[in-house]
Amino acid sequence: MKGSSMGYLLKTGFKNVYMNRLMSFASIGVLVACLMLIGSAVLLSLNMQVIVGAVEDENEMVAFLNMDVSDEQAKQIGEEIKNIPEIEEYYFYSSEEAWAEEQKKWGAASAMVEVDVDGNDLGPILPDAYRIKLKDVSQATLDSVEQQLLEIDGIDPDIRTPSEEATILSDLERAISTVGGVIVIILAVVSVVIIANTIKITIFSRRKEISIMRLVGATNTFIKMPFIIEGMLIGLISALIAFGGLWVAYNYATQFIMTNPSSWLEIAIGRLINFKDIAHYMLAGFAIGGCGLGIIGSNLFIRRHLKV
Repeated sequence: MKGSSMGYLLKTGFKNVYMNRLMSFASIGVLVACLMLIGSAVLLSLNMQVIVGAVEDENEMVAFLNMDVSDEQAKQIGEEIKNIPEIEEYYFYSSEEAWAEEQKKWGAASAMVEVDVDGNDLGPILPDAYRIKLKDVSQATLDSVEQQLLEIDGIDPDIRTPSEEATILSDLERAISTVGGVIVIILAVVSVVIIANTIKITIFSRRKEISIMRLVGATNTFIKMPFIIEGMLIGLISALIAFGGLWVAYNYATQFIMTNPSSWLEIAIGRLINFKDIAHYMLAGFAIGGCGLGIIGSNLFIRRHLKV
């Protein structure tokens, strides 16, 4: 395609947006709202993953070993733990390490439990243990891993599991991801239909011009391109506005959360996603998504209404 032809098509595409500015404005407004909701769903899902990850880091399973377990048996138990598929990582935590941690916590008062009333050394106060980090902390995973640990000979039945908040957040994160995906699909379909209807009106208003172009031998591609460009422009303008609006709204929301944190969010306050860190990805996603929706919406009814 020659440069002059491309220039004409771009000019016509911009002209279509301007000539149908009322409908274009309405389409842009609705599409901005749809894109901002889609972006919000993505950001919420990403931050929920961060929050769940932060809670999971602070919540681990601890499998205590029986006091009479030998070093060799402890190694064998570790090999059996390794074979549990739901476990991401684990490490051995000796009684000496556990006691040293307790001494730091209790200070001088810890000396009171190191010897009996006659001054005799009591030996190891705490049992050896394996600290276990799971791939996720859903209730189903916790129950499954706990059951498998209890089947290992040498592990004390009193297994410490993550807090209830961790399992709730993990289940909530999966629910948000699922619902967010459904919302994205629905809003994408709505956006495509809105753009398609805008193009339909443009085609109707230019039907005489299109008939003349056919009579003088214009190709189908040449006739369709201005409408495709119009759809792309509507999508791109909407994407840029939605990107800026989402950035401002997200920064305001994160500032509010940081100044008014709830108890279960305190652990993740420093890990919330900074919009600047993902701005280029979001901008690219918005631009590609906006233009893509515009192209799909344009093509959806072009062939039907132009009959080319």
